[in-house]
Amino acid sequence: MSEQDTAAEQPTTEATETDVTDWKAEAEKWQAMARKSEDRAKSNAAAAKELEKVRAASMTEQEKAVAEARQAATAEATRATAPRLVRAEFRAAAAGRVDPDALTAYLEDVDLAKFIGDDGEPDIKAIEARIERLGGKRTTDFDGGPRTSAPAPKDMNQMLRQAAGRA
Repeated sequence: MSEQDTAAEQPTTEATETDVTDWKAEAEKWQAMARKSEDRAKSNAAAAKELEKVRAASMTEQEKAVAEARQAATAEATRATAPRLVRAEFRAAAAGRVDPDALTAYLEDVDLAKFIGDDGEPDIKAIEARIERLGGKRTTDFDGGPRTSAPAPKDMNQMLRQAAGRA
């Protein structure tokens, strides 16, 4: 081999150093843009809260009563459906991991309010932790059937037939 061939095959260190520098600059640029977006989102959230306060201040008594009734109805509906959602989450998380009869007995005896988050939604992490404490270790069973391969072809003609889907 000649020296020219060897030089052509090996990349120069100058190109790789500029590539690294360019990627660092690109990463810093995107991080700065992400920070700006976060700041903008925070200011928009503050502006939305302020707008809501202005709207609430400008509401008539009747509109305020309707808004309060709507909030109370939403809270009541959330309280009424939360235990059912928690039970469903328990059953989904325990599927194949815990005996269904044992889970039903457990759900009858436990206070389901402990598994409801501040937002009224089921607390998935707490449910998963309780399922594991009940003995439901997470298993990975994909039920893919036997792990055997097709027999090796005996000759070239059989290999061509298999490839064509005629064997």
